Amino acid sequence: MGSIQSAVNDKGQLISDPNLSKVAVLPIVTIFWLAVALVGIFVPCFFWKYKHRLTLQVSIVTTAVCLYTFWLLAFLAQLNPLTGPQLEEDLAHHIRQVWGASKSDSYECQE
Repeated sequence: MGSIQSAVNDKGQLISDPNLSKVAVLPIVTIFWLAVALVGIFVPCFFWKYKHRLTLQVSIVTTAVCLYTFWLLAFLAQLNPLTGPQLEEDLAHHIRQVWGASKSDSYECQE
């Protein structure tokens, strides 16, 4: 079975698969910003009498490239973060007491 078929169960209900959404988002956003860049290249060609046509083309394409690069870096940084949330020991202990330690925790809260 392919990844798209495995995202639907026997009853036809969609199963949320975080790996599928990570894979699907990258080409969708890439195609969107590629389309914006292509619009920036070809649409100003219809304004051939416009004095600053080349400036308009360069501005739109540069904007598309910069925004796509920013989005891509933010997306990739979230896939594999360098650090996780840092909590002080007192705060972590208080959270464990208030929320209750789950059975999967390998440590017990000592009061």
